[in-house]
Amino acid sequence: MTKALHLANAFAPAATPIVLHGESGGGKTFFAECIHYLSQRPGGFHAFSVGTVAPQLVLDELFGHVKGAYTDAHSVRAGRIAMAGGGTLLLDDLQTADLGAQKQMLQMLDRGTYSPVGSDRVLTVACRIIFAMTEDPDVLMKQGVLLKDLRCRFGVCAIRIPPLRERRVEIPLLAKQALERCPAVTQVEGPSRISAAALTLLRDAEFEGNVRELGAVVEYAYLIARAAGADEIGAEHVPPGLCPVLRYQRRGDRETNRLVIERVLSLTGGNVAAAARRLGMSRSMLNVILRRMRRG
Repeated sequence: MTKALHLANAFAPAATPIVLHGESGGGKTFFAECIHYLSQRPGGFHAFSVGTVAPQLVLDELFGHVKGAYTDAHSVRAGRIAMAGGGTLLLDDLQTADLGAQKQMLQMLDRGTYSPVGSDRVLTVACRIIFAMTEDPDVLMKQGVLLKDLRCRFGVCAIRIPPLRERRVEIPLLAKQALERCPAVTQVEGPSRISAAALTLLRDAEFEGNVRELGAVVEYAYLIARAAGADEIGAEHVPPGLCPVLRYQRRGDRETNRLVIERVLSLTGGNVAAAARRLGMSRSMLNVILRRMRRG
């Protein structure tokens, strides 16, 4: 992330198009917003997911159209580029656009101009374009999904957003930020804190949906804790199907270790031998720890 932030800071002031690539839910939109903020451009930040419309409508969404451009074009419609003004336009899921639409985007980048669908009028692109995709652009180019000339137009201004599993140190902070948003998102008041044990489980969990999934998990735990009348989110409120990579730390927090062992035993159906293997210790050692736990 340090490298990604360094590149973002270097690229932000320029009008040069940028590519953000990384797994879904990893924070590409948030990163694009940060670049916009650093750029100090006069307009606002706008985002459009190319994958949300049919391929034949991508250019209409971007460039807009004039009245009579096609059968249902009963009036003039401004495109996303015009609506972005002098701000920043994020085009997400670029890899879903067909090669014909990508060729039109290439011409737009090369000339800095475009024409609404059905019009000969040439308009100037005032906004800064940021592209986002789920895989490395070089990989997509080799697969024939990304137009080679468009990839070359990006140059080396590409930033990889690492998945959450490579940024585990950020999970406690991201979880607390997600918790701060919960009252507004859920429209109900609930706990305002997350326990150390819960944060440990979240930090060691596997989030295939990355930051987006982490936010959803915190929201779930927030509602469960609220229903239980708790004033903080505890490990018992974290979804049982989260499948964390549970670790027992010999010099770790006693309560956290107890919760880890209980969770592993639950996942293994009470099988001590299987739990010991998952925890990376011998069965005899786990039995010793269990006896200590029973004695309190």
